[in-house]
Amino acid sequence: MRKSKAEMEKLYQTADSIQTMLQTGDVLYSSIGPSTFFFSHAGIAGPDGRIFHAHPSGGITESLAAYLSRHRYGGTITLLRPKKDPTGAAAWAEKSISLMKGYRFSRTLEDTDWNYCTKFVWQAFWSGSGTDLTSAAKQLSRRWIFPRHIKHSSHFDPIAKFSLEFRL
Repeated sequence: MRKSKAEMEKLYQTADSIQTMLQTGDVLYSSIGPSTFFFSHAGIAGPDGRIFHAHPSGGITESLAAYLSRHRYGGTITLLRPKKDPTGAAAWAEKSISLMKGYRFSRTLEDTDWNYCTKFVWQAFWSGSGTDLTSAAKQLSRRWIFPRHIKHSSHFDPIAKFSLEFRL
């Protein structure tokens, strides 16, 4: 489906609004909806403002506008700011994203080869800054990291919520 000029303008206005607030290590949490196959989604911002996230096609690094364009059917993006310095988490994500072999729901938290979005974000904070977002380290060998664990983690402050009203 071809994007209208108004839809493209809305996409870039939303990206510009988020970009002005975005800091290294911030997490973008996407609401449940058709664009995310009725799951939530999460990605972490790198030092250059690019977003690192696990996707069914593997580990992806992309601009904020490209990340938002994946949400074709609306929804919301919540900007979550870490309470502790996230520099190490963002550096780990940047270094590790290209090592991901593919997207798979693996409960082995130490496995970085096969990943999914919220596990990747958890790993970035655990491996890069020693922050356990969910108390999962108590069961480090096998544990699910669900989107709600990221969204409701006490290690983040919600900074803003953006509506993605456009249909691309």
